[in-house]
Parts: sequence; C-alpha cells; structure tokens
Amino acid sequence: MKQNTFFLLIAEDDPDDRDMLRMVLKENFPHWQYYVANNGQLLLDYLTNRPLDLPPVSLIMLDINMPIKDGVETLIALRRCHNYTQLPIVAYSTSKTIQGVHTFMQAGGTAYFQKPCDLEEMIDIFSGLSELVPVSQGR
Repeated sequence: MKQNTFFLLIAEDDPDDRDMLRMVLKENFPHWQYYVANNGQLLLDYLTNRPLDLPPVSLIMLDINMPIKDGVETLIALRRCHNYTQLPIVAYSTSKTIQGVHTFMQAGGTAYFQKPCDLEEMIDIFSGLSELVPVSQGR
C-alpha cells in the first residue's frame, strides 16, 4: 500500500495552532496529505467541494471551541452523512472537562486529545492517530 494514502482533515481556528500543526506534519509525517480549515463550517464546505482525485479521508481532527460551527456541531453534521458514520473523528482541544469529553464522545467521537504544551507531545499524538484508522481506510 502507498504511504501517501493517509489523508487527514483538521478544523482549527487558532492561527498559531494551525501553523504548528502544519509544521509538525510537514517535518514528521511528510507522506501524509492534509487539509486545514479555519472552522467546522469550512471543513464541511471543503468536504462537499473537495477534488475527486484526492485519496479518501482517513481521519478528521476537530478543535472543540471554534466560531461559526464548533467541533461538536461539526461532528454531529459529519455523523449524519453516510460517508462519515464510521470514519475516525477525534477532538483536539485545550479544554478537557469531563462534560466536554462526554458530549463529544456521545455525539460519535472516536477519541479526545488535549492540546499538548510541547512539540514532542504533539508528535506522539499524531503518531497514534494512524493507529485509529483501519488499514482499508489508508493506514
């Protein structure tokens, strides 16, 4: 199987976090393809209009606290679409309250990660993400 079939979608509203995510992906996971949207609505719009020649989406990572459409609202919208009912969708947020984690998981989330403070933790999170993806979906 080709290494470049892993396709990650990210919704993140913070520009500094987006830049750090891109840097970590580029330097540590160069064979991954990815798209970063500024909020959940833009991620949903991208999925509706994405080029057909791209590999299938392997995993979606959502920030929870975003304007326009937050992570839970985006997750609910994705789970209503038959193409994304089984796709791994994870939260990636500064908030990790018991209620927030419960709400995300009850809405159909696969996993919930608290944003790390350093690059090594972020690399560890990304290393574990590919393990959430069934081999048939691009791992």
